[in-house]
Amino acid sequence: MQRAPILLAVLALFGAVGLALGAGGAGAVPFEGGFAQMDVEPDDVSLEVAVQPDGDAEWTVEYRVRLATDEEERAFEQLRADVENDTEAYTSRFRDRMASTAATAESTTGRNMTVSNATVTAERRELPQAYGVLTYRFEWTNFAAVDGDRLRVGDAVDGLFLDDSSSLIVSWPEGYRLAETTPDPSEVRDRSVVWNGPVDFSAGQPRISVAPAGPLSGLSTAGIAALFAVLVVAGGAVAYRRRDDGDGEEAGVGASGGGDTATESDATAAASGAAATAAAGGSAPEPADGDGDASGSESGSEEAAPVDSDLLSNEEQVLRLIESEGGRMKQKRVAEELDWTAAKTSQVVTGLRDEGDLDGFRLGRENVLSLPDYDPEADSDSSGDDGNGGDETDGAEERGGTSESDERDATDGA
Repeated sequence: MQRAPILLAVLALFGAVGLALGAGGAGAVPFEGGFAQMDVEPDDVSLEVAVQPDGDAEWTVEYRVRLATDEEERAFEQLRADVENDTEAYTSRFRDRMASTAATAESTTGRNMTVSNATVTAERRELPQAYGVLTYRFEWTNFAAVDGDRLRVGDAVDGLFLDDSSSLIVSWPEGYRLAETTPDPSEVRDRSVVWNGPVDFSAGQPRISVAPAGPLSGLSTAGIAALFAVLVVAGGAVAYRRRDDGDGEEAGVGASGGGDTATESDATAAASGAAATAAAGGSAPEPADGDGDASGSESGSEEAAPVDSDLLSNEEQVLRLIESEGGRMKQKRVAEELDWTAAKTSQVVTGLRDEGDLDGFRLGRENVLSLPDYDPEADSDSSGDDGNGGDETDGAEERGGTSESDERDATDGA
């Protein structure tokens, strides 16, 4: 095999990427590029887009060809030598294609765009099979829209099409969090989302919105309002208690000064519970009787209202749900129970797994989640506990023995 087939396939890729990315709302064009007419075609194409805070993006486009035969090995080695000897011929052709793509996106989005710093490398990798990898890198200015403190990504490649050998990976800067994305990605990682083809993005897709992460970024608006209400009510309860203690000192009660710390904590907890109930749409509990009835206090603790989900972070909601299911649950069901999108669920679960708060594994096509201390052997043992069965048998024998003794007593009496 000569090196021509691989060279022709690589040159065809220039046109494929330019067409696919240049759709810009005018209709998607697949990664075709004439591969069907070539002896060698790439096994996969990876588009990686690293968005910066100013909206610029660093692109990495990789074409991977599996080197399964000696002829393919020799052909790629020749291609690598050509790239190293005449790099400008490759980069200039690719840069021109991408500049045309950016010009189309510029007219669609209204943002000034340029393509610069294009580079190309050819290398052999073990993945673990041997692959020849041709990699292009370039910078695309104003690729994403800066909307206040948010970054909105995707309008520059509106209607992009990914075939079954292609993938799109979009990452965002450190310190940002994923706000929304459409359509749901194939995978959500720590600071990126992935779409694996085939994906036919319709008009208005793909779209990604990211925002600066903050201490309250995991709370909804209702959750923040409820948290504020808790703090206000708790503060008022403590102030009221201290004022009440001051009145008691004047009457000769609590002359040692200072309110009872435990009592203040109880008052704060009670106020927090009242605020949580109110945030959930319920009514605040009735105050305890003036005589401090102990039975009323116990009843109140036994019938305490459940914590409102708005007061829990996303991570706490997932952990509490899985714990309520015995420590093991399918990720798909978690999304259904919490009424979340698959993307949001995957993002929260990935964070928990990275922190070591959650374990997971694949079961067929399903992701199964479990708490770190979950023991399936313990569940199996508890479902058929021999000890319980033994106790019942012993009890039966004991009851049988008592009956025989009663019969003998009755006979002796006769």
